Amino acid sequence: MRSLDPFRNRRALAWAIGIMVLLGAMATTRHHFEMIDGSMGGEYLTWRHAFVQEGPRWILWALAIPLIYVFVDRVARRGWSWAPAVFAHLAFAALVILVATTLLGSVSTSIFTYAAILGGVLAYYHSQQAVERDVELAAARLHALEAQLQPHFMFNALNSVAMLVRGGRGTEAVEMIARLSDLLRDSLAADDRVEVTLAEEVALARRYLAVEEVRFADRLTVRVELTEPAKAARVPRLILQPVVENAVRHGIGQRAAAGHIEITASTSDGALIVVVRDDGPGPNGAPHGNGVGLANTRERLQTMYGSAASMTLESGDGGGAVATLVVPLR
Repeated sequence: MRSLDPFRNRRALAWAIGIMVLLGAMATTRHHFEMIDGSMGGEYLTWRHAFVQEGPRWILWALAIPLIYVFVDRVARRGWSWAPAVFAHLAFAALVILVATTLLGSVSTSIFTYAAILGGVLAYYHSQQAVERDVELAAARLHALEAQLQPHFMFNALNSVAMLVRGGRGTEAVEMIARLSDLLRDSLAADDRVEVTLAEEVALARRYLAVEEVRFADRLTVRVELTEPAKAARVPRLILQPVVENAVRHGIGQRAAAGHIEITASTSDGALIVVVRDDGPGPNGAPHGNGVGLANTRERLQTMYGSAASMTLESGDGGGAVATLVVPLR
């Protein structure tokens, strides 16, 4: 998950702290008038006394909100399973409640107040994460569509259709048009899911490769091998296409000889490992591994899973490039 920096969300934090200050002012006012109603005298009737009795409690909890927010963010970014996450929350809660009780007294009040603040922080944090995931998905859709509609891609695809027609290969020309149509239809489909199964994601990438297979004819062969647990694992939607597109552009498009692209996936130690290999010239130049598509892929993985996910691009043992995506197994 991407860190939701408190400074980026200062307005929400300001509102939360402001509400706590308002509650403190109301508690101070209530205490003051209770002293009057109780016919108390002297120092008890001053606003200073009321503030000393009620103000520090609310100020302390107001200052605790950013700390609780940062803690929630750090735990979420770890990508822990529920057991260590719950343990971390309990340990932090015990520490905060111990400090609050030492300074203010009343264990039950401290527990209730902390629970209320934590509930509000969690609700806000996860709502913000949902919004950011939706933004990332929209950006991924736009990138996928741009990759398909960019001038050189469309020019090459249409030029290939023209060459097939001129060569009397009308059947292949029709097939390529149909495959291109299927790819665009799938990319534009109304699907609001942030995650899909790997089997679905590979099927979409395979449609893209089907278009390229017609364009490159005998120069491109594709092999896909997924284990059964890997097929059912969930991945961010549209996460594979930039990686596969990179393999085609740099592994196949930059050479005259025939090329091979391989997509494999397996599971290990609670992680899904997806590997895209090509037998092209390899990632010898910066553009091969640092393009916008791969940068977006890394950013999306970081946003959704934090340090629990990664994407690397390396030279293969026998040449070519090897892109490896690792995400938590869901």
